[in-house]
Amino acid sequence: MQAGWYDDGSGRQRWWDGERWTDDFAPVQGVASGVAASPVTSSPAAGVGVSPVLGFVGLGLAVLGTVLACIPAVFGVGVVVLLAGFVVSLVGLFRKGAVKWPSIVGMVLAVVGGAIGTIVLVISLLANLPGPVDPAIPTDTPSTTSTEQPTDTPTTGTSAGRPSPEELAAGSKETLHAGGVTSYDDMPDFYPCMGQFLYASDLSDETLRLLISGEDPLPSEREAARQAIEDGIDTCDPSGEGAQG
Repeated sequence: MQAGWYDDGSGRQRWWDGERWTDDFAPVQGVASGVAASPVTSSPAAGVGVSPVLGFVGLGLAVLGTVLACIPAVFGVGVVVLLAGFVVSLVGLFRKGAVKWPSIVGMVLAVVGGAIGTIVLVISLLANLPGPVDPAIPTDTPSTTSTEQPTDTPTTGTSAGRPSPEELAAGSKETLHAGGVTSYDDMPDFYPCMGQFLYASDLSDETLRLLISGEDPLPSEREAARQAIEDGIDTCDPSGEGAQG
């Protein structure tokens, strides 16, 4: 049917552009039915579409949402913007006479942007997961508060560790007296010297405690203890004055 004014079924004359009905209606007066005439109001030219405003708005929202969704800190905001962009693009797609491609691109980008943002978020979460914690490895360095090295300055009184030089001096005196040797009693420096000598020897603490208590030393150190006593006597009485007495 050629372009012209025709009755569209409602009793009014409406402009047919040759392909579809337009939104232009003829004035009631002075227009004969079926007579071709130019419409009073200008109709859109054939083949010219309506400006795709909604399509471009939806496309812009899809672009912005994709950028925000790829930032894990604002992923939720990006998803909301992408959803808005998809809806606006969908509405623009069904707008009569509007160009379709902006709406189609906006819908596709909204879906793809959401998928990319989700992948980025998952990778970020996996990268920030704490790794396995290594079990504590004991160190060989002893605590400064738990272990103390013996010093050359003796401590007075009985202790659970190494006997003091004073204790060793008294034990040496008792041991020699038990063997009938009293000639060193007239040498005031002899027994303190013996105590210091035994204290500085390589004998173990347990052997020294056995010596001052009058008991036999450990079997593994018996010979070493005998030699240490003899060396102590030679050191503390180098002239042999006590032995001569």
